[in-house]
Amino acid sequence: MNFDSLLETLLRFFHQYSLLVTVVGVIVLFIVYKNPKGSFKFGIFLLFMAAAFYAVSLFGNVFETGSRNKDQMINKTRKLVD
Repeated sequence: MNFDSLLETLLRFFHQYSLLVTVVGVIVLFIVYKNPKGSFKFGIFLLFMAAAFYAVSLFGNVFETGSRNKDQMINKTRKLVD
């Protein structure tokens, strides 16, 4: 995942749903103002979950590439045997 494409997607979403994004932003700011300690904990949790999801997606791509290469080697071997 490229950072530029992610930023472009977020900006496109903001421009398409600007009122909704503004309302959600105001609500989040209000919650952070009223309960900063709980909001900080929740923010850290979201950051940890995002990092875990990113790591899993990176490992998924690695496993997919390895599986594809394994299938290619098996097919080459079968062709040689036949």
